[in-house]
Amino acid sequence: MALDDREIARLLADPSKRIVGPLRWTDDEDLSCGLEFSAELRATSGESLLVRGQRCDPAGSLRFSLILRGVGRIASLDLGHPHQGPDGRRCTGLHFHRWSPPFRDHLAAPLTLPDGLDKDPVHRAWQLFCRLTRIEHDDALADPPPRQELLL
Repeated sequence: MALDDREIARLLADPSKRIVGPLRWTDDEDLSCGLEFSAELRATSGESLLVRGQRCDPAGSLRFSLILRGVGRIASLDLGHPHQGPDGRRCTGLHFHRWSPPFRDHLAAPLTLPDGLDKDPVHRAWQLFCRLTRIEHDDALADPPPRQELLL
């Protein structure tokens, strides 16, 4: 699927994107310290969309991504993933990726996490991601499960 800026803008602006039910963090099989969730999105536009969350608390990293099947990540909110884009801009704090030709998802713009009623920065980042991508989530982003330390 060939995408241009108008198509990405249309997908991101579509207010019909919905996640039904709670999102629960589970162990990320690719990261030893990580947790993840994924959920299909329901949208009236018919595109096959997926949202994915990844976090690694010991590394201080967090990522929420909107993925278009067959294309890849079209938007992402990252924290704790220093990034230098092809335009030379370096983002070391919270930043937002938006797919754009010819750079795909490699361009990023720095953001500030807004203050909110929720004191947990993960939940505030999730709320910001949902607002930026116009995703409606009718339930909760669960807290991560307790981690058990390894005893040697």
